[in-house]
Amino acid sequence: MTAITRNNDSPAITNSENTEDSERSMAIESYLEYTKTILPAMATSLVSQSINSANQLVTWPIQNDHCFQRVVLDTICQAAWYDVIPSPAYKNLSLEQARAAKALCEKIANNQVCLTTLNNKSKTWRNKQATFDF
Repeated sequence: MTAITRNNDSPAITNSENTEDSERSMAIESYLEYTKTILPAMATSLVSQSINSANQLVTWPIQNDHCFQRVVLDTICQAAWYDVIPSPAYKNLSLEQARAAKALCEKIANNQVCLTTLNNKSKTWRNKQATFDF
């Protein structure tokens, strides 16, 4: 049975709702920290560089905070985020979306996903050219 708490003039709020709101807030806070601070810092450091199979130095294709936010949100929505989530996105993420955004940020930071592929998919959903072929 779920416990119910009441404030003087507030409607009943269950403990499970409080827990979900808290978890959602923490996941959003983590997503914002990754996209505003951690990932941009990594993008400009040696951490984001690696050597590919052709022995070439590979760097991350994006460096700015808003680009990381675009890529993460587009990826979790599998579309341009603004077609799925009302703006401002971080205030309107569901618990599931916030969890997914946080998890994807962690995978990007640990090089467990290809950021170039995610960036190109994001551009495709926005009908923008992903790369130039010369």
